[in-house]
Amino acid sequence: MSGPGASGAKQRARVYQVDKATYQSGGIQRKGLVDVDKRLLREPRKVLVGLRVRNDQDILGFRMFGKKGAVQIPLSREAPNGTIATQLNTVAPASGERWIGYVSDYDPEQHGENGFRTEIHVSNFTANANGFQEIPVAFTYHNPAGNEFAVGHYIVTPSILPSQNADPEPPPEHPIEGAKAKQKPKAKPKVKGHKKLKAAKSKKARRKKR
Repeated sequence: MSGPGASGAKQRARVYQVDKATYQSGGIQRKGLVDVDKRLLREPRKVLVGLRVRNDQDILGFRMFGKKGAVQIPLSREAPNGTIATQLNTVAPASGERWIGYVSDYDPEQHGENGFRTEIHVSNFTANANGFQEIPVAFTYHNPAGNEFAVGHYIVTPSILPSQNADPEPPPEHPIEGAKAKQKPKAKPKVKGHKKLKAAKSKKARRKKR
């Protein structure tokens, strides 16, 4: 997912908060914008997504939308201790935390390229009112051979759940997907009659030498 020959975790995505989070029944709901590196394939693929939360928490709801937020991306949660969670618990375990896996049918023609929007609802949010909770996120394309996270390459990024005192995050000033390639120097504009002028100067120089 991060380029030919690459393996392991690559931090080539950013998660931005959209609007202010809401807090109900001890949980938190937050909308986010995930901006992804341009080195994604341009064909429909199954995407494997893993989110790591504390053992005493659960993801009550998780939805993905195209980058413009209009088209929902099909998403299904895998069974406990499924393939995604098992692989990620092996390569990125954390004491007192667990991975929850999702499978998405991503189609760039319908959902846009290099990013998507999310809505997440996490239970038992206990961060200090002036604090936050970090949720590691990992995702990659499905590989028929399996072991995507264990031996393949994948993208990782932190997702921040802000507490009540946090202000809404401003939109990204320099998103990854909007990064411009290094521009080539502009060629000097050609002057009309340039060849004739050059020839005349050369002839004049020869006369002076005589």
